[in-house]
Amino acid sequence: MTQVDANLLQALILTKNEEPNLDRVLDKLRWLDQVVIIDSFSTDNTLTIAKRYPNVRIYQRAFDTHADQWNYGLSKLISKWVLTLDADYILTDEFIRESMDLIANDTVDAATVRFKFLVFGQTLFGDNTMPRPVLFKRIKCHYFNDGHTQRLHINGSTTSLISYILHDDRKSLSRWLSNQDGYAIKESKKLTGHIGKVTGLSSRLRKTKILAPFLVFFHCLIVKRLIFNGWRGWHYTLQRTMVEMILALRLIEEEKLSNDLK
Repeated sequence: MTQVDANLLQALILTKNEEPNLDRVLDKLRWLDQVVIIDSFSTDNTLTIAKRYPNVRIYQRAFDTHADQWNYGLSKLISKWVLTLDADYILTDEFIRESMDLIANDTVDAATVRFKFLVFGQTLFGDNTMPRPVLFKRIKCHYFNDGHTQRLHINGSTTSLISYILHDDRKSLSRWLSNQDGYAIKESKKLTGHIGKVTGLSSRLRKTKILAPFLVFFHCLIVKRLIFNGWRGWHYTLQRTMVEMILALRLIEEEKLSNDLK
C-alpha cells in the first residue's frame, strides 16, 4: 500500500501500559507516514515497542480526563484528517480501503465505524460495542467529557462505514478490573447528577442498581447468542455483567455518601 502523507491523514493513539496490545495495533498502521502517541507515562515496555516503528511520534502527558487527553493529541497533529484509535483497536484491510475512498471523495466531515470484539483472539456471534466516530476532519471536531468516557462533537456531516475495526484487548484481568472500577466511579457521579445530565433508557436502568446486571447477562447470552460461543461467550458475558455490578456498587456508595452529607 502507498504511504499516506502526514498532511492528509495521521493516526492518534492514547497509551498507558499497553505492552500486551501495541505491537498488533502499530503493525496495521505502517501505511501511514505518521502515527502520534500520547502516553500517560507508561511504566512497562509500551514506549520501547512504540520506538521500534519509524512512523511513530511520542508525546507524554499526565492523564486527567479522556477528552483533555484526546484534545491535547489533536493539537499535536498537522493532518487534514484524523484517525483516532484506542491502543487495542486493530484495523482490518476493508476498513483501510474504505477509509481511503472516503478521504479521496471528501464529501463528509466524519465517519463512524462498527467494532467486532475479540475474546482470546477470536470473534463472537455478537457483542455490546457501539459504533464510534474514529475518522474525521481535524478542524471540524473536538472531544468533550461524558461520565467515564469522552464523546466527539462533530461540526459537520457524518456517514457510517460498512467495514469494521477489531477490538482485541489482551491486558490482564486484574488490570481490566482496576480500569472498570475507575470508570464506574466517574459514571456513578454522572448518574447521581454530580457530573453532566443523565438521559436515555440505559442510564435509567443503571440507576435502579438492580435491573442492569440481570438484563445485560441475559442480553449477552440469549439475544447476542453468546451461549453458543463456549467459554469465550461466557467470558465476555461475565465481564459485561461485572461492569454493571461494579457500577451498581459504586452507585450505592455514591448515594449513601450524598445522603450522609445532607
